[in-house]
Amino acid sequence: MTPRELRKAERTRLRRNISAHHADFSIQYEALVFAMEAFGPNFDLRRFKEAFNSPENKETYRDVQAAERAAGRVQGYVGGLAKDGVRLAELPRDPEGGPGFHVRPAFEALREAGVIDGELCADLVDAQKGRSTIEHEYIRLPAGKVHETVALIHEIAPKFFALYRAWIEPFLD
Repeated sequence: MTPRELRKAERTRLRRNISAHHADFSIQYEALVFAMEAFGPNFDLRRFKEAFNSPENKETYRDVQAAERAAGRVQGYVGGLAKDGVRLAELPRDPEGGPGFHVRPAFEALREAGVIDGELCADLVDAQKGRSTIEHEYIRLPAGKVHETVALIHEIAPKFFALYRAWIEPFLD
């Protein structure tokens, strides 16, 4: 399906959103790196689980919350950039929709356009699912799943951002 044609005001708003997220991405990613370092240089799973499973220890549990929040913010930026870029470039996607369409079709549209490959697309979809699970099913979520999602976002976000940035630049003029 082809999305509806954008009006000038929508195109301007999308360009502004993308530019603002570009400008802030490195700060948010650095916050993620910093939060992960609280669990050692290699984001130690054992230390993370210990802190995650001890909410009464406010100091270490705060570090868990910081890592979760930073990962959520970075993945939110990735998803928002994907959606806005797909709309701005007027790439075909399924289902057709306006600003509220889901992130997965945006990742898939970027894959179909050759911006990202299939492996990165699958990882981005998994990261988005993980972010959603953290946000909506936290009470039942094991520490290992949270750790896995945070680590995945840390790994793939810069890859996505580099490819996306090179692709979107001509649409921002």
